[in-house]
Amino acid sequence: MKTILVAVGGSGTDEVVFQTALLAARPFNAHLQFFHVRIRAAEAARHTPHVEFARGPAIAHALERLHGEAEQRSANAERHVRDFCLRNAIDLAARPGADRVTAGWQHESGDAMRYLMLRARHHDLTMAARQSRPDGLPDDFLAQLVLGSGRPLLLAGSRAPQTLTGTVMVCWKECPEAARALTAAMPLLTRADHVVFVTVPETGDGDADAVHDLVRQVAWHGISAVGQVVPANGRSAADTLRAAAQSCGADLIVMGGYGHRRMRELIFGGCTQSALDAGDTPVFVLH
Repeated sequence: MKTILVAVGGSGTDEVVFQTALLAARPFNAHLQFFHVRIRAAEAARHTPHVEFARGPAIAHALERLHGEAEQRSANAERHVRDFCLRNAIDLAARPGADRVTAGWQHESGDAMRYLMLRARHHDLTMAARQSRPDGLPDDFLAQLVLGSGRPLLLAGSRAPQTLTGTVMVCWKECPEAARALTAAMPLLTRADHVVFVTVPETGDGDADAVHDLVRQVAWHGISAVGQVVPANGRSAADTLRAAAQSCGADLIVMGGYGHRRMRELIFGGCTQSALDAGDTPVFVLH
């Protein structure tokens, strides 16, 4: 894991995203490619509540406001990146360093989803914040990245963690998406102090055997892990896994995500969508 794309929004969530990205980069002396897209007002208008109802002079006023907000976010984004790199003694460089974390800064203007998707496909990992307010991007842009980039996405929690490799909880379901997420997360798992495989049984048959077999398999990689079968007991799978993460003190959650006909119909009956929407713990997700 040598190149990490860091999506920079130019908002108050940048600091938590940057700190989480740095924790992911340090074990690998990876390169943090900070990337910001200045969203044009006309594009932002399509994804901003109530703008579509504007008429006459109100349209011009709304577009002017969106343009000003985009300009401010862009100015904030570059300042946040340069301040963060200065505070953490990270060199801005064109390529990864052999023995240290390095960083790059790049910005574009225009079709945000196209630029983000392209960059995400070209990096080992994409780091982003959960969306907390309208910012000119589609409401489902994180789901689009999960489903369309072919690369893992690391979502920051609500606050900066102390580590990503203390206790890692892997959400397991017998499906290819979960297997791909496990494979992609192996570099982090091999550096974790503790790994916990958790499954929420759906049929009751073979769930314990599955997670315990995984424990034996990852031992070949030098990973000491345990397996847990956690019954839902009337709760949703998302709530069950959230409680399991709190119980084991997870610093990072790994899960697979998939979509059917609807973009937002994701794994574990909505677990991945729940992770995209909110959470205190960073989540590593791959389709």
